[in-house]
Amino acid sequence: MDDLPPNVRLGKWLPQQDILGDPRLRLFITHGGLLSTLESMYHGVAVLGMPVFADQYSNMNTAQRDGWGRVLLWQQLTFDNLKNAISIIMNDKSMRAEVARRSKVMKDRPQEPADVAVYWTKYVIRHKGAPHLRCPASTMTWSVPLSNDEI
Repeated sequence: MDDLPPNVRLGKWLPQQDILGDPRLRLFITHGGLLSTLESMYHGVAVLGMPVFADQYSNMNTAQRDGWGRVLLWQQLTFDNLKNAISIIMNDKSMRAEVARRSKVMKDRPQEPADVAVYWTKYVIRHKGAPHLRCPASTMTWSVPLSNDEI
């Protein structure tokens, strides 16, 4: 791309968690899917959502209602509307405070995630695969009987 600013990076795939975890990041423009919104909230980054499908609309409406994001519908996308939405998010101290509060709540855990993973790994080993925790559906047949004689 010609005239690419030095603070812009283009790529086919970029590590979203690493980007959201960068303390310099203040805004994430997203489609508003569940994982994107949860990851943004976890990292304390306000969102500008442009939903296109399914739950994205309700996720972004909730973020806007709760004060840590804004919605911009594709039908409303103009240079001025985009610039205005970005400006609001970048300059709204209450929005930054709200997403920081939500991040703090999400990160407040009794144990670190690695400790939880170690506990459950040892639990499964101690209980020889922990069959009592397995979903009963895992032992159901995947085929459908062709007649009552096969039941």
